[in-house]
Amino acid sequence: MERKNMKGMNEKHSFRKQFFRATSFIIIVSLIIFMAMFQNFRQTLKKQYGESEKQSVDVIGNNIDYILNDVENMSNSIISNQELIESIKSGDTDQLVDKLYNYYISSNIIEGIYMITPSGFQQVGAELQDGVKSFPRYELDATSGEIVWFPTTEKNVKILSGSMVKKYLSMGRKIIDIYSLRELGFITMEVDESILTGAFTNIQEENSRIIICDTVGNIIASSDDDFTPVDVKSSSYFKTMLKDSQPNYVSYIDHGKKYVAIYSSFNYDKWYVVKTVPEAILYAEINRMQLYFIAGSIISLIILFFVALIYTRKITQPIELMMYQMKQVEAGNLDVRVESNVYNELDDLSEGFNQMVNQVKNLMEDIVAVEHNKNELELEVLHAQINPHFLYNTLNTIRWMAKIKGEDSIAEALVALVKLLRVSISFGNNMISLKEEIEYIENYILIQRLRFNQLFEVHYDIQEEHRSLNIPKLILQPIVENSLIYGIDE
Repeated sequence: MERKNMKGMNEKHSFRKQFFRATSFIIIVSLIIFMAMFQNFRQTLKKQYGESEKQSVDVIGNNIDYILNDVENMSNSIISNQELIESIKSGDTDQLVDKLYNYYISSNIIEGIYMITPSGFQQVGAELQDGVKSFPRYELDATSGEIVWFPTTEKNVKILSGSMVKKYLSMGRKIIDIYSLRELGFITMEVDESILTGAFTNIQEENSRIIICDTVGNIIASSDDDFTPVDVKSSSYFKTMLKDSQPNYVSYIDHGKKYVAIYSSFNYDKWYVVKTVPEAILYAEINRMQLYFIAGSIISLIILFFVALIYTRKITQPIELMMYQMKQVEAGNLDVRVESNVYNELDDLSEGFNQMVNQVKNLMEDIVAVEHNKNELELEVLHAQINPHFLYNTLNTIRWMAKIKGEDSIAEALVALVKLLRVSISFGNNMISLKEEIEYIENYILIQRLRFNQLFEVHYDIQEEHRSLNIPKLILQPIVENSLIYGIDE
């Protein structure tokens, strides 16, 4: 009873729901694990994409380093040319210009070479409209002959009768006689900014920007027309770039949009090439893969849920049918049978259930047969009781007739016989007291003495306290009967 109450306290869940929940739990956990693995794979892909972009940015830096080295090597060659130095000392401007022109035509990088010497301002190549005014003399005055690169600026170049604006990257230095260490003037070389942008045109993606800047944020070259200096204080990626050269790419947010900046240093770590790309563009392929994965996962999840639902129904339907048949048996219908065609353990369970129902049905039939036989036996016993009672009543009538006629001995024998019959036909009581058993023996002896004409006497040696003991009925009569048969009769 307590167990039933405990079952009632707990909510009953069907096997189908439990199996479906377990299957769904396994599917969802597997999907979560797979998604975690995919996220790890996605991070690995992002890192590889970053490394790949970093290598392309490194190539840009190396190419520009090659261009800058060419310019610097030419400047070294010029200031170490003794004939050129002598022409500066002697003031021979024609020879000086000829020498500079030979250097100019030997390079396809340099747009123009410009000098300020004691003889004045000389230039070969692109003719600057501002002439000596555009020369960064005062910036070079404080140097000691080292190479100085200046940010890209717009300069007016004379073309026929007009002029055009071009962006030039300038390299300048002092001219010092290596033998006398005498300062002879200044030299600058102009490099078209398009020479630098040509180094990264082929690797530029849609909506991306590539810039070359120095450590203070000045733009040296840019993939677009915006040469606004980088705000070093507010630019998160620029601060990271100056602070640490690893991992060479950093994510940042600009105007609510996510970007990735990939950078590499060159020119003795004084310049940086920086490529900024929207994350949606850089990781477009990864995002596409993720979208396919999510869509595929959702579709797979829906399919798996339907498969699990169908499979659980296929498994639980025979069980539900068996439960229905069990309720039929519980209601008393023992003719039901379970037929299972699933070819698994349920077949054995169905067969066992059918055998159990057969056995129950056979037992019920046996019980009905036993009850029927019992009723017939009781009827026969009743019939058997009727005859002894009829005999008992008849003997009683004969006793009274003998008594009326004065046949006392016959009457006494009939009384004794009636008492014997009364004890023998008393059903349902197999135990009597020793006192009752002795009375039965006394009546039996009375009849036997009449038979044997008083040839024997019987003496009783029984303690009074034993007369109340219960003993099996008619246990002493056979002993007395055998004594008379084998003792007197023979």
